[in-house]
Amino acid sequence: MRKWTALVIAVVLMTVLSIGYAEPAKNDDIETVTEYRWFVNRYRNVRSVKVTYFDNVYAYNHGIWGLTPFSSSVPSEYFVKDQDGMLAVAPIVWDITDAMRIRLYGGDIGETALLYGQYCERIKGKKEKVGFSGVHEGIDFVSVKGDKLHAILGGIVTKAGDRNGTVGIYNEEYDITLLYLHTQKICVKRGDVVEAGDIIGQEGSKAIYAGYENNVLYADHNIKHVHTSHYTHVEMRKGRHSSSNKYWDVILQSDCPYEAMRVALNVVPSGRTPITASSMKQAEIQRQKEEEEARLALEAAMATPTPAPTPEIKIVEETNNTQNSGYGFAEATPAPVVEATLPPATI
Repeated sequence: MRKWTALVIAVVLMTVLSIGYAEPAKNDDIETVTEYRWFVNRYRNVRSVKVTYFDNVYAYNHGIWGLTPFSSSVPSEYFVKDQDGMLAVAPIVWDITDAMRIRLYGGDIGETALLYGQYCERIKGKKEKVGFSGVHEGIDFVSVKGDKLHAILGGIVTKAGDRNGTVGIYNEEYDITLLYLHTQKICVKRGDVVEAGDIIGQEGSKAIYAGYENNVLYADHNIKHVHTSHYTHVEMRKGRHSSSNKYWDVILQSDCPYEAMRVALNVVPSGRTPITASSMKQAEIQRQKEEEEARLALEAAMATPTPAPTPEIKIVEETNNTQNSGYGFAEATPAPVVEATLPPATI
C-alpha cells in the first residue's frame, strides 16, 4: 500500500514540476552544429571532444570575444537571429538575469558578465594548441568587493563554505539548489533556513585569466594573468545535496536556469530590442559618422577667417558752468562777488 502511495505522490510531483518547467518551444529556424572541438584542462592537457552547440552567438558583454559558441543545453528559445542571419542572445535572457542580479545584490547594481552555456575563454595548452577551458555552468554577476549578497530564492542551506567559497541553498518548491561561488564572509551555516533576500555573505574574488572566466590553477602553468575581478558565480542544480562533504554528497548536475528563474521570479518580458552583431555594427557606423561630421564642422569653423571687431563708439557729454541754462544745459554758476577792502580809518 505504501509503495503505491509513494508512486502516486511521485507521479503527482512530476506532473506539477513538468508544468512549472515546461520546456520552451524549440525554434526550428535555429540549428545546432555537432563536431569535434579542442578543450584544455587545468593541467594544460588538450583533448578533442565531440560536442553539439549553437555557433557564433553574439553576447555583447561577455568579454573580448564578440561571437562565441553556446552549448546545446541552452534551449533555442533563448536565441534570436539578426537581419544578417547571425545568432544573438534573446532579450528574455537579459530580463531573467537582471531579475536575478537585482535579487542577488539587493538593488539594480552590478552587471551580468558571463552566461550559462557559453564556451569559456580560449587558452593555450601543451604544444601551443588553443582550445576552450570548458563550458560555463552558471551565470557570473560582477559588482565590487564587499557588496552584500542576498539569497535569490529562499530555502535550507545545504553548503556553507568550501575552498571555493560555496553557499548552497535548496528550494523545495522548485526542487532546485542554487550555488553561490566565491562568496566571502559567509554568514549562514548548514541547516539554516533563509528567506529570499536574506544576506548570505559578501562578494568574493578570484583571478581572471585569458579573458573573463577563471581558474587560479592555470597560474601554475604560466598562463598569462590578465586582471582580478570581484564577482559571484550562481549555478542552478536540480535536486538537493545530502551532505556538505563532497565525498559523501549526492552528485547534482548543472542545468539551464532560465525557465526556472523566469517562473520563480515572475519575470515579464520587457520588450527590449535584441543586441545583435548587426545592431552593434550599425551603432558603430553611426558613431563614426557623427564623429566625422563633428570633425568637419570644427575644421570648417577654424578655416573661416574671424572678422575684425567693430570699435565701440562712446558718446561723451560734457557740461560746464559757462553754458546757458535750460534745454538740457547746466545752470550757470554766478561768479563770486569780491568785496573791496578799505584801508583802516585813521583817527
